[in-house]
This record gives sequence, C-alpha cells and structure tokens, in this order.
Amino acid sequence: MYFQTLQNKVFLQGQVIDYIPKSATKTWEFNPKFPTSGTKYGIVLTEGQGLSDVCPATISKEWENCQKKMKAFVKSFQHVGCDPARMNVHTVFPFDLINQYFTLKNQICQHVFETYEEKENSDFLNQIYSFCSKISGQEIKINLSNIPFHLRKKFKDVPTKVKYNPFKSVTGRLTTRKGSFPILTLKKELRGLVEPHRACFVELDFNAAELRTFLALAEQEQPEGDLHSWIAEEVFEGKYTREKSKQKTFAWFYNPEKENKALEKIFNRKKILQRWYKDGIITTPFGRKIEADDHHALNYLIQSTTSDLFLEQAMKVDKMLEGRRSNVAFTIHDSLVIDFDLEDMEIIKSILGRFEETRFGKFKTNIAGGRNFGQMKEMNI
Repeated sequence: MYFQTLQNKVFLQGQVIDYIPKSATKTWEFNPKFPTSGTKYGIVLTEGQGLSDVCPATISKEWENCQKKMKAFVKSFQHVGCDPARMNVHTVFPFDLINQYFTLKNQICQHVFETYEEKENSDFLNQIYSFCSKISGQEIKINLSNIPFHLRKKFKDVPTKVKYNPFKSVTGRLTTRKGSFPILTLKKELRGLVEPHRACFVELDFNAAELRTFLALAEQEQPEGDLHSWIAEEVFEGKYTREKSKQKTFAWFYNPEKENKALEKIFNRKKILQRWYKDGIITTPFGRKIEADDHHALNYLIQSTTSDLFLEQAMKVDKMLEGRRSNVAFTIHDSLVIDFDLEDMEIIKSILGRFEETRFGKFKTNIAGGRNFGQMKEMNI
C-alpha cells in the first residue's frame, strides 16, 4: 500500500492519520518523524530524480497545476511573515488541495514502483538514503568566533544543515546537495566553525580505509596496527620509511599501468579484477553495478566498496545510538563524527568495537575527540 507523509502526519487513502499501518510500505521520500524499517522509497528507485521528472504524462498537467496552487499558498503565508514549516499545514491548507496533492503524489509513486526495475541491493540503498536523510534533517551548530575575523562574513549566512546526496556519484560515495553546509570541502583551518550541541565531538576514522578494502578483496587478513607501517615492513621489507612506502603504494594503486611485484604479490589486483570486473561492468560486494573501462575499473571497485562498507558501519553506530542523547552529526568520506553526550561514555568502547568489526574483518580505527571540529585530538580508550 502507498502512503505519503506531511510533517508529523500520514496521508493514506484520502485520510490524514497519525501512524503508518504495517500494510503501508511504499512512499516517495523519507520523513525523520516516521523512521520505519523496511519502507521502500520511490526516490531511490529513480536514483534521485524529482517527482515532476518521473510523473506519467496522463497526470502531468494536473500535477503541475496542483504544485502551483501549493506554492501559491506557501507564498501567501510567507508574505505575512508566517513559516509554513512551523505550522500544521494539514489544518491551515484547504483539505481538498492537500488531498489532491498527495493523491497525485501517490499515483506518481505507484507509477515509479510499477515501471522502474528494483535493484538486487535495493534494501541497502534504501537504508543509505534513510541514513543520509536523517542527518540532512539535523541542524549543525555554527560558532563564527572560532574562525579568523576576515572569514566570518563569508560564513555568516551559511546553511546549517548537511544535505547529503547519495545518488550523484557513480561509485555511491556521498556528495552534498546545493544549499548544504560544505562539510565535505571545508578546509581544516575552518573546521572550528562547527561545534557540537552536546559535550564534544567524537570522530571514528578507518586507518587506510581504501587499502584495507583492497587487502580484503585480495582475501588477505587485516593487520592489527597501522597498515602503512605494515606495508613498509612486510611488503617492502623495511627498505623504505613509512612515508616513502605510502607514496610508492599509492603511486602503484592509482596507476593500473604501473608495476610493482612486491605489492602485486600481496594485493593481487589482477585476480581481484578477474572476479569483480566483467564485460565492462564492475559488480561490487554490495551489489552495485558500475560501468567502467580498464583504466578506472579497480579504482571504482575499491572506492565504491570502501564507501559502502563505511556507510554500513556508520549505520550500525547510528542504530546503537537510538534512544540516547548522542547522535551521528555528519560523515566525511571514511570518517564518522558523533555529537557526543558524556552520559554515553559507558558505551564508547562498544561504539568503537562495533565500528571496527566489518564484514571484511577488523579495520583498525583512529578515534579522536574535541570541543569543536577544529580541535580534534587523538583519544586513548
């Protein structure tokens, strides 16, 4: 059964109710006020397209006119200084208009579910979308006094929500939407701008995430310590410093034409590609299918798998924090940042342990904390 949500209400079969029946499992988009598991989202099937983009021709004109009416009502309230987002829209907008809007939205949603092919990994993609949408609905705390005076004007009116886009990148790696706080591109010297709502930030960051994924796909065990130090000692037999070893490893990793017998013996990229790359298509362990040429195939495989592995672990931590004062604040590539309340100190080791234990084995994780995002220091727990 199809349903749509409106603020803290549910539109179902022409009625506005307070809950989602078990029989209602398909809707267009996520609503953080109704974080139900098992819900399927039309926007995920369309890979982020808008309702108007996928509206069937038979109702497109009616949908266009209905949208115009809804926008006109919104503008009329804004004109007199009222914010519809802070009002019970279902009580102040004409019910006939609300009914028409969500009836049409349901019809578009049904059209999508009936005509778009559901992917084998759709459950996982729905979970990622829900996780990203949950974060996107949260306000982040900005403190301009933590950055140089001459830069404060630039960030005075910066958006205060991190709006992730899980659909734009070919590998599934998160990007941000227009109108988002620029968390993914924020320079390190400006990170102090972001403060926690609770006591502090706690950051969990995989050690050498992509190389560990590479190692896992080569069916090698994960070293317990720093991976770059392990490569310097075990692969290059101590011939190079950690930094020099790191440079040589990445130079080989990102250039498929470059050869290195010592690295190939451990990482075995030829064997990996034989398993995961066929007929111009990468199929990742998470079920993503990505078109690629020979030059990009390995990079796409590693980046996509690492991103999905990180998100899988991040969602596990998010699940652990349900009902607690701490919450996931945002993510930056392979780094998870928690807005941490000291009441939850008793579970911090469990959080770290949960994050480290992946489907590919234990990924060593660096943990840091700070009063703002620019003051993160290594933690020993």
